[in-house]
Amino acid sequence: MSIVKKFINSAPNSVPDSLKGLVMSDPGVIFSQKNFRVVLRSDLDDIKEGSVVTLISGGGSGHEPFAAGFVGFGGLSAAVSGDVFASPSSEAVFHGLQEIYSPSGTIVFVINYTGDRLNFGTAVERFKAETKNDNVDLVYIDDDVALEDKTGITVGGRGLAGAVLLFQIAGYLSEVKLTPFQNLLEISREIVKNTATFGVSLEPCAIPGKSRMFVLNESEMELGLGIHGEPGCQRSQMQSAGEIVDEILGKLTSSSRLNLNAWDRIVVFLNNLGSTSQIEMNILSGEILQWLSTNGFHNIVRFISGTGMTSIDGHGFSITILRILDDQWEKAFDHPSSISRRLTFLNPKITQFFPTFSIPVTLSDERTVPSQGAQVYPETASRFRTSVKSAAFALKSKEQYLNELDECGDGDCGSTLKTASEAILNHIDEGKIDFRHPQTALLQLAHVFEEFVGGTTGAIYAMLLTSGSSIFEHEAHGDNLHSALKKGLEAVMKYGHAEPGHRTMVDPLDAAIKASESWNTKDDWQRAVKAAEEAAESTMTMEAKSGRASYTSVDQQKKPDPGAVAVAIWMRAIFDAFYG
Repeated sequence: MSIVKKFINSAPNSVPDSLKGLVMSDPGVIFSQKNFRVVLRSDLDDIKEGSVVTLISGGGSGHEPFAAGFVGFGGLSAAVSGDVFASPSSEAVFHGLQEIYSPSGTIVFVINYTGDRLNFGTAVERFKAETKNDNVDLVYIDDDVALEDKTGITVGGRGLAGAVLLFQIAGYLSEVKLTPFQNLLEISREIVKNTATFGVSLEPCAIPGKSRMFVLNESEMELGLGIHGEPGCQRSQMQSAGEIVDEILGKLTSSSRLNLNAWDRIVVFLNNLGSTSQIEMNILSGEILQWLSTNGFHNIVRFISGTGMTSIDGHGFSITILRILDDQWEKAFDHPSSISRRLTFLNPKITQFFPTFSIPVTLSDERTVPSQGAQVYPETASRFRTSVKSAAFALKSKEQYLNELDECGDGDCGSTLKTASEAILNHIDEGKIDFRHPQTALLQLAHVFEEFVGGTTGAIYAMLLTSGSSIFEHEAHGDNLHSALKKGLEAVMKYGHAEPGHRTMVDPLDAAIKASESWNTKDDWQRAVKAAEEAAESTMTMEAKSGRASYTSVDQQKKPDPGAVAVAIWMRAIFDAFYG
């Protein structure tokens, strides 16, 4: 397949160039000087001085205008953008939380994907720990109902265009009504519960510099396709606009999430997934309103059409229905905001360009980890160092193999771990890892994953290492290592919503922990490594229930999980190096 042509300067610079254009054209937003991936309201200082609960969201780029385009009056206080279809690092999210800190509290809106849950969750936990401020919490947005009948999904629905409606209401309640933190938190979660979205696509998107993610024949369409190109609930023959709307609205209104009554007040949002023409959008608008009227849903208090959450250039649309339970929710849609101005019923905002404008250089994290915790003998530290290097070299050598196993995901598991391995090796060679103090070393390794890796992989390993490091505060031996991995795994399971049997890296880690009560001897270690290898191999026969692979069909899950295999690889490498 050929690369899809796009109006870009270069594929690697697509995200920074996009953010630069946004900030240049909109005087209501500015870059954070800590991290250019964080876009802030230009009047942020004013709203923080009042009794306003600040709001932040974000995720991978490629869904514009979500989320940076919704920063501004009556909307978000800040947004954090990752690379295309990759969650922003927890470090970037932490910078955003620092920038918008308000005594009145902060709500973090997270679209329900594993990488976003992990990275935003890690940032919130770090922010609470460092500031001793508990007035910050997360709201997960999981409005997709396309896969609600699919069994085995434990992570909930995907986060889709319902986020746009939530931002409009929450921004109004926060900034205009000055709703207190706890009340706004509860209202936001109630809004999510009463929001449902269903999408369809005729053609998948293409990431800048790449070809289409897959092929749909001219006579095919995909119902329920995800905004990252994940498979939907049904691939079927192409139908007319009216027939497609009939199928989608039938599923939406009768979904277990909504189960609408004819008298319910509703807001309907027709969202363009990227490249659906305005002619098509107008046709779809008419078909939607016609269907609702014909089927007795007359209480449509708002109809919104526009581009709110895209899949780059995906040729498709989604329909979101919000059930209105409170008059204030309805009034929010009368209030001008940074969200409403992006939609088609408003005139575009004319802005001025500044030729001297430049992108601030992202500040590298100046956080240093002081030597702390128990100290080990120089010989043990040397073996520790050799083992970590051996694990890094082993993962580098398996890049292509792990990428091939990752066909149900992004196909980049091996490349991502190679990036991590190279960064770790550089830090070791530069003497930046203190192996005499295991607690310090684990925190320093966690920081490498935060700063240089990002995405789901970076978040998982950063969380695993950070959480487990505290075990080595007073002593360092085999029992501590066993306890550290156990504690780290518990944190990963908490935020990643993965459990043993879900076909993830949790499986080999859990097996290794359960293989022995302690890791004080070579035999203990050998049992743990063997258990991890067997568990990794067994994922071949499991159905994915967590992570992005859980949205693919069982027929596509014929190989071992790459994340699980990677765990077995580095555990074997550490064992061979330490006891070899």
